[in-house]
Amino acid sequence: MKAFIFLLMCGLGAGTLAAQTLTGKVTDMKQQAVEAATVVLQAADSTYIDATLTDSLGVFRFGQCPERYRLVVQHLIYQTLIREGSGADAGTLVLMPRDYALGEVTVRGERPLVKMEGSRLTYDVAQLAASRLVTNAYEAVLRLPGVMEQNGTLTLAGTGAVSLILNGKPSSLTYEQMVSLLKAMPASRVERAEVMYSAPPQYHVRGAAINLVVKGYKVGESGLQGEVNGNYVQKDEAGGSGGVTLAWLSERWDVDAMYNLKDRYYRQGMDFHALHTVDGETHDIRLPDNGWGRSLTHTFRLGTTYKPTADDRLSLSYMGSLKPEGKSFIDAWGNVTNSHNDKRSDIQLHNASLNYTAGFGLSAGADYTYYKDENTQDFTDTQSEPSAFRSDSHQRIDRWKVYADQSHSLAKDWTLNYGASFAYVNDRNSQRYDQPEMSSENTESRIDEYTYNVYAGFDKAFNSQWNLSASAAVEYYRMADYKKWAVYPTLSLNYIPSPSHIFQLSFSSDKTYPDYWTLSGSVGYLNGYQTSVGNTNLRPYSDYTATLTYIWKSKYILQADYSYVPDYFMQMTYLDSHELHAVYNYQNWDFIKLLTFTAVIPFKAGTWWDSQLMLNAQLKHDKASDYFDAPFDHKRWAGIGQWTNTFTLSRKPDIRLEVSAFGQTGSVQGSYSIGAVGYVDAALRYTFANGKAMIQAKGTDLFNGMNRLNIESRNGTQHFDMRVKNYERSLTVSFSYRFGGYKKQEAKEVDTSRFGM
Repeated sequence: MKAFIFLLMCGLGAGTLAAQTLTGKVTDMKQQAVEAATVVLQAADSTYIDATLTDSLGVFRFGQCPERYRLVVQHLIYQTLIREGSGADAGTLVLMPRDYALGEVTVRGERPLVKMEGSRLTYDVAQLAASRLVTNAYEAVLRLPGVMEQNGTLTLAGTGAVSLILNGKPSSLTYEQMVSLLKAMPASRVERAEVMYSAPPQYHVRGAAINLVVKGYKVGESGLQGEVNGNYVQKDEAGGSGGVTLAWLSERWDVDAMYNLKDRYYRQGMDFHALHTVDGETHDIRLPDNGWGRSLTHTFRLGTTYKPTADDRLSLSYMGSLKPEGKSFIDAWGNVTNSHNDKRSDIQLHNASLNYTAGFGLSAGADYTYYKDENTQDFTDTQSEPSAFRSDSHQRIDRWKVYADQSHSLAKDWTLNYGASFAYVNDRNSQRYDQPEMSSENTESRIDEYTYNVYAGFDKAFNSQWNLSASAAVEYYRMADYKKWAVYPTLSLNYIPSPSHIFQLSFSSDKTYPDYWTLSGSVGYLNGYQTSVGNTNLRPYSDYTATLTYIWKSKYILQADYSYVPDYFMQMTYLDSHELHAVYNYQNWDFIKLLTFTAVIPFKAGTWWDSQLMLNAQLKHDKASDYFDAPFDHKRWAGIGQWTNTFTLSRKPDIRLEVSAFGQTGSVQGSYSIGAVGYVDAALRYTFANGKAMIQAKGTDLFNGMNRLNIESRNGTQHFDMRVKNYERSLTVSFSYRFGGYKKQEAKEVDTSRFGM
């Protein structure tokens, strides 16, 4: 903690070495704004630093400002202008017309799919949402190249799980809580997405990460704007959601508010067949089950940012989620059990965040999350013991995080970064059964978790072709009797021989800790045969990943990744050798190893067909030499393909059709062999009212492919098959209307990738 306070004082006391933002305006001789002029920022010795385009008002902005700089302004019908200067305001740059006149010319261009900015791959989400059929921020993330959803979790090709960040600010929200927020947020609120295969330490996450930047104030676009939206979802039963988003944007204040109400219905099922050997005797187990659930979720957010100067920001936000009276039912029947499981839950989440960003490179803040989950289970079984019981479980989590980060722009294009953070979590869990004979299974635990982190790193632009970012974080972690010092290095090396060829080599390291409920050791009854058992001895696992990325013509992406994950853990099914029970349990393995090759291939045919194909080949090696009495060592290649096609059926009226397909070959997961799976989605969208209103119909999993997931285990005495039924087929009708919003993309091609947050 002393190190944290020391670094915070150093950051507050640091002198201003360079303004963080450089702005200016480009006009012609008649003082008319020049849009889409290319502005190149160079050091005083002509070394390339960055480039951007002017917006519809002729304004340009860079996220950095050297002490002395050189600006090169270029446009098709104007003479090139070179201007040297200093200071954060470059003033008005006047372009002179070329000596020749152009006749009627049609210029066709294609926006870059991706830009390399330091260690980040930056995507224009506003343009993505306009050209693809997405309705919320989460769906927009799924359209990013290499991003997939597997088992309900976002993955980035070659890296596995990915962290989600909002506006570059550290948060105490969990991954699942951040996903819920993004699903409630309209896609129109997000400006850009920054994909990082090795997140810099100032984001306070490790490994792969995606930072979503929400739209803020721009010159000429102040005032109230917002969106109302809603959808109707038909599965076996109906559901839907609706909400409103408001934003008041001005030069000094940005205020946003959001409310979303979601009525979610889901259904699940599985056919379980096992040859279960207990003390030398084999039992033929046949156990189908079927269940469904429904929940009503209120999600709301209020945020404000005060901007006393062009480079200073004070932000305060609150986010809440209430899920009262959630309910689910599971019925299981067969030759070992005939049970009914009835669950009720009440979940609350509250998060508050305060952040201050100064023009001299300081960012400091605090974040607090309160989470409460109260769950009641009523269980009956006519074929096994216990035959009937009621259990009540409670979980309450208080999570605090404070941090401070400092960045200095030094001479010769060096940037020094350092900072510190402290996180404290207090978790209280309890589970009690109403039957006296089950009192031995009652649990009550309290977990206090402390994480101290200090880091330092640098960025260095050697020239216009080479750029290096490197850092190392030292972390001390303590939870109960577990104490651990660890060092987490990161590295990102960029080589750009020309605008058409970009190479990036990155390395990241990370550590993943078990969830608190698993560490409590609680027992949960799924039915009379299957139970879920926690593991108080579960250890965290580390992750070391190296990634090589090649981008051709700012749109074609080739990638190779290698990950080594010692002590990996996940939940699997184990057939108990001494009792007729199947146990769902987390255990540490020796390791998993992943070798992944990825290709992202976009394709366009005129203005009517926009396609993107993602191909992925992965060699996975899972090993556990000490897994109960059933060790495993499995290795297998798997292939994944994802193809998204957007067809413009009509421009006036604006009608578009999107067809997407996903397929995966057989793969391994621990002792499991998983069969091939795939799905096809289709959506039709009509946009009207000058692009402000939209009606969309979407069919998900049209051919019911996700309803046939086959999992089997043939590992010594572990002999079972699971036929998992994911009832994902649905029809969704969506509507949204934006008012007072941003100018149409067709009339305003703005490069916002270097704007402040």
